[in-house]
Amino acid sequence: ERASRVQSNVLILGETGTGKELVARSLHAQSQRRDEPFVPVNCSALPENLLESELFGHRRGAFTGADETRRGLFEEAEGGTLFLDEMGDMPLILQAKLLRVLQEKKIRPLGENQLRAVNVRVIAATHQDLAQLVQDGRFRSDLYYRLAVVCLMVPPLRERSEDIPELAEEFVRKYCSAQGLPQRKIRPRVLEHLMRLPWDGNVRELENTLERALVLSSGLWIEESDMEGHPCLRANQAGLSLGLPAGLSPRLFAKSFDPRELFSKLPTLQELEKLYIEHVLRVTGEAKEKSARILGIDRKTLYRKEVEFGLRE
Repeated sequence: ERASRVQSNVLILGETGTGKELVARSLHAQSQRRDEPFVPVNCSALPENLLESELFGHRRGAFTGADETRRGLFEEAEGGTLFLDEMGDMPLILQAKLLRVLQEKKIRPLGENQLRAVNVRVIAATHQDLAQLVQDGRFRSDLYYRLAVVCLMVPPLRERSEDIPELAEEFVRKYCSAQGLPQRKIRPRVLEHLMRLPWDGNVRELENTLERALVLSSGLWIEESDMEGHPCLRANQAGLSLGLPAGLSPRLFAKSFDPRELFSKLPTLQELEKLYIEHVLRVTGEAKEKSARILGIDRKTLYRKEVEFGLRE
């Protein structure tokens, strides 16, 4: 809300499928530019020469195949917001041209000599670590700092499992309406099950899973049987077959030990405690408050145990 009130550039970071474009659209919708265009462009979907033409436009004859003059997306977004998705994939040469546009608020269409003033707010997003790309020489540091005036991090779904019931119910309403199906509901135990899964594909994976469940379901309730067959759920069920607690997938233990050897090795209680704390921290993405709640201890105790077990300095 605070970022939407200003005109500063915004950089949105987060894993694929977390909803970065939704955040960008929300910023635009709450801003003074809400009545003007919101124009998205995926920087990884176009080759360098086409991306430059898409952004800045071109005159007729500027290059082979340019049969007519075309306005670029900066001009299409005049007065509004230009959303540059997958910013980390933009070529270095084009990064330099974009930096000049952000500094001067002017563009030069391909094949033209005259600059054109533009009034556009830029919101960029990426799933990559731009700071690391800067160190690797694959992203310009001056452009990075120009874009990251306001930096927003969208956490992965595994760090905000409390959002899953509301998201799931919204997706069910959406697809029932779109496919002309009677409105259905999700059994509470199914929601609880969904909240225990890691969701490597984030919100996008959750949405696809529920769409599939709606196709398979026949009653007015989405049951556990409607969720069977999904890769994420199969991994979870494999954990149950190995005697693991509900919601714990074997692959989540891969960095610690093979769960099939859990009892054959006969670890001490202290070793088990360390392994379980490591597991909970990994599942929650190192979210301390959430990890402490799951473990049934307070944050101070969790901190002390992390130090005791060598999980932090």
